[in-house]
Amino acid sequence: MKKVKLVAVAVMGMLTLVSCKENQTEGTDQPPMQNDTRMPEEGHDDHMSNHDGNLDDGQQMGSLEFEDEKIASVYEHYQHIKSALVNTNSEEAQKGGEMLVSSLEEAEANEEVLSSARTIAGSSDINVQRTAFLELSSGVEQMVSGALASGEIYKQYCPMAFEGNGGSWLSSSEEIRNPYYGDKMLKCGSVRETIQ
Repeated sequence: MKKVKLVAVAVMGMLTLVSCKENQTEGTDQPPMQNDTRMPEEGHDDHMSNHDGNLDDGQQMGSLEFEDEKIASVYEHYQHIKSALVNTNSEEAQKGGEMLVSSLEEAEANEEVLSSARTIAGSSDINVQRTAFLELSSGVEQMVSGALASGEIYKQYCPMAFEGNGGSWLSSSEEIRNPYYGDKMLKCGSVRETIQ
C-alpha cells in the first residue's frame, strides 16, 4: 500500500513539473524568475478595479466562513494581496498590505507575520512584495488553520518559484493562479493541502 501511495505522489509531482514547464516562456531553457514583471500594454489600465484584465477574477472568499471576524478580515486582505501579485500590480499589493497590517494588529498577530505585511505595504517593488508574500503565507496559514466555520482553503505550491526552492500560498479556489509568476506562469502549481 505504501508503494502505491509513493508512486501516486511521484506521478503527481511529475505532472506538476510538466505542466509548469509547458507554461514557460517559449524560446528559453530557464523558467522566468518569479520576480520577472510584465510591463502594462499601451492603453491598458493596470488597476485592480478593471476586472477585464484581472487574471485572478473569481478567486474571492466565496462560501468561506470563519469563527472569528478578525481572522476573516486577515484572510480577506491576504487574498487582496494575492490577487494583486497574480496581476503583477505592486500598487494594489501595497494597498492590500496596508489594510492587512491593520487587520493583523487587531487580531494580535505575531511580529513575523506583521513584518511581512509591513514589507508589502511599504514597498512598490513587486520583487520585494513577492518575497515577503512567501513568509506572509506561512503565517496566515497558521492563523486560519482551525479557524474555519465552513468552506475550504487550498494550500497551493509552485515547485519552480524562488529559483527552484518552491513557494506556497493560500487560495479560496482549487484553480491555480500563481502569485509568484503572475502572467508568466499563471497556472504553474498544484494543490498540496485542503484546510477545512
